Amino acid sequence: MSLTDLEQHVYAYYVATDAAQFSAAPRFYPHGELTLIFADKVQVATRKFGRQVHSKSKAAATALIDKLIEAGAYSTKQNEFGGSMHQFQEPAYKAFLKAEQDGNPIIQQAKAEGPEFWETAFAKLTEQ
Repeated sequence: MSLTDLEQHVYAYYVATDAAQFSAAPRFYPHGELTLIFADKVQVATRKFGRQVHSKSKAAATALIDKLIEAGAYSTKQNEFGGSMHQFQEPAYKAFLKAEQDGNPIIQQAKAEGPEFWETAFAKLTEQ
């Protein structure tokens, strides 16, 4: 999935901040339910930056879920009806977050520029 600049920043903001607090019950979830769960969390985390920013939550959440599944932070099991179900794997999730925080250029820029980075970046990206 290809994200716009604004969506990439929303994704990076969530991964850099609130994602560390996430945990899930050890049951299997369908992809659609994971999308709803993460979109809600991303929206709450980015709400303070305004409607244009938090409206990009679903795209950022979908990209995050796909990366988490690819990294093994959610194991995948095919059910008898042909669908896939995903189960949270906390150690792999924590490893994914660390790798993403260390390797994402937007997060690295935010670390270098300090706490004002996010507000400034979102303001520039949502200018009309």
